[in-house]
Amino acid sequence: MTFRAPKLLLGLALVLTLAPKGLPKFSLHDSLPRQADATAEMRIAAFLSRNGFEAISEERKSFGPLIQATLGSCRLRIVEVDANGATRDKVRLITTQDDHIAFILDGTIYADQPMLRAAFSYSWTRLLNRIGVAAPQKLGLGVAASNGCSLEKLPWGEIDDAFSPSLTRS
Repeated sequence: MTFRAPKLLLGLALVLTLAPKGLPKFSLHDSLPRQADATAEMRIAAFLSRNGFEAISEERKSFGPLIQATLGSCRLRIVEVDANGATRDKVRLITTQDDHIAFILDGTIYADQPMLRAAFSYSWTRLLNRIGVAAPQKLGLGVAASNGCSLEKLPWGEIDDAFSPSLTRS
């Protein structure tokens, strides 16, 4: 009878490690990655336009999409950054000496990229989508702003509120 507990724990561990492998795989971006990027660009440009900015989007070779927006003396350059931090330096490549850098996730402005929060949000969304619960992926943005900008006045949470992705099976 004393050997029963280790066998039960081993059986439970086996079930917990094999069960997720049997679940159907869902992904937000696997089937049409470029279309997902275009959607993000359109959401950002529409958000900026609703807030009075003149926004244009451009594709830079080996850099990806870049949204530039102006309103009076405020000049913004916005790039999407990955949750794992691999692309966090992209925003530093588009700044000038007079710009300040900010990172935006879930409507909140950060001075540095919130790596743990972004990674947790990304992992949680992937888990929910993998088990069949439709959950939107939050955009992580890197913003280079000129001195004439007040980023705190913009309702950044509206970007994610307008997004509800469709799930694709892989």
